[in-house]
Amino acid sequence: MQKGHTLHFKCRHCSTPILFSVFELENHSLLKCQGCEKKYAFTDASLIRQMKKFEALCRQIHESEEILGSASVGVDVGEHHVKVPFKLLLTRLSSTLDLIMEGQKISIAFRIEPIKDAPH
Repeated sequence: MQKGHTLHFKCRHCSTPILFSVFELENHSLLKCQGCEKKYAFTDASLIRQMKKFEALCRQIHESEEILGSASVGVDVGEHHVKVPFKLLLTRLSSTLDLIMEGQKISIAFRIEPIKDAPH
């Protein structure tokens, strides 16, 4: 898993991770797999719109770091109640964003990291 704003999805042909930055979508109109050289493009208007919304969400999470540091999520396991800090959920757990690219579902892996990793 890459840290910060670098995301990745697996190549449909060879499963090599294809890396890109959500903050630099304009520079990634064409991505090439380093394993098999298959090319992927962010050309679908709906996909581009969703990626821009995801970029805005990432920026908002970074801007809200102060308040999110005080937030937690409760998890009930049997009779036990555990509060997991929201910041821990964002920085330590692997998450995926499932979108459609070229008519097929792709899972984009990400992890929100501290503010130092986000471009300003």
